[in-house]
Amino acid sequence: MTASTASHAELVRRYYDRNTAAFDKLGQGGASIHRAVRAPGVTTRAESFHHVDEIVLAALPAGVAEPTVVDLGCGLGASLMYLAGRAPIRGEGLTISPRQAEGATRLLAGAGLADRVRCREGNYLDVPADLHGRADVVFSIEAFLHSPDAGGYFREAARTLRPGGRLLVCDDFLTPVHASGKPARRLAAFRDGWRVGSLLTVEQVRAFAADFSLELIEDRDLTPYLELRRPRDRFIAALVATGRPLRLSGEYWRMLSGGDALQWCLLNGLLNYRVLTFTRL
Repeated sequence: MTASTASHAELVRRYYDRNTAAFDKLGQGGASIHRAVRAPGVTTRAESFHHVDEIVLAALPAGVAEPTVVDLGCGLGASLMYLAGRAPIRGEGLTISPRQAEGATRLLAGAGLADRVRCREGNYLDVPADLHGRADVVFSIEAFLHSPDAGGYFREAARTLRPGGRLLVCDDFLTPVHASGKPARRLAAFRDGWRVGSLLTVEQVRAFAADFSLELIEDRDLTPYLELRRPRDRFIAALVATGRPLRLSGEYWRMLSGGDALQWCLLNGLLNYRVLTFTRL
C-alpha cells in the first residue's frame, strides 16, 4: 500500500469513527446507514432502506445450501443481518472503522447471528487470506467510492470470489456531463466532505473490473427512486449556504457540506446512484 493510499484510508477510518454514531442516531434505517430507495414494489419506508439488500439477496446462487457472502465496507453489519434473517448464509464483513466493527459485533450477538455472521476491522484493499476464493457473492453498498485505488478494490473483490461468483457494487457514479464552474466546485465539495477516493463513470469502472476477469452483466439506475430534497435536506442546504462564507471546519461540518453537494450533483445530473453487478469469469 502506497503512502497516499494509506493516508486516504486513515481519513476514511476517522470519518466513520467520528460520524457513525451521528449516522445511526439521525438516520431512519436502524443499523442501516444506507439511503432509502423507493423503487417500484417498495411499499413501506422500512422496505426502502433494504431495497438494495433485496437485490443482493436475489443474487444468491440457487442450489447452494449455505452461500458465503462477503460485505466489503460492512458498516454496522445491517445488510448482512438482513440477509442472514432471510437466507441461510455465512456472512463476513470488513469495515475500516474499529468503532463500526465493535458495534457490528454487539448487534450480531444481540440478534443471535454471531454463529453465522462475523464483522471485523479490515481494509478491503487487503482482504484477509482466509476469505480468498470463498465467496459466492461479494457486495459493497456506498463503500466503493471511498477507495483510493479502484483497481485494488476490484483485484481484492475478484480474489475473494469463487469462479462464477457475483460482485454487486452500489454507489454514486459520474455521468458524462461536463463539470466546470459551479458543478466542478460541487463535485469537489462532495469528494472532500465524504472522503471520496474513486469517483468514476460506469465505463471506467467496467474497465477496471475487466482487468481482474470481472464482467459487468447488469447496470441498474436507482437515482429516480432516491429521496432528494426532503425538508431535512433543504434545512441542511440552507445551513451549509449560511455557514459557507464563515469557512467553518471540522469533520461533521465537512460531512454535512459533502452530503449537500451530493444531493445537488444527483439533482443536476452529474452523478447517478446505481447498482452494478459483475460475474467472475
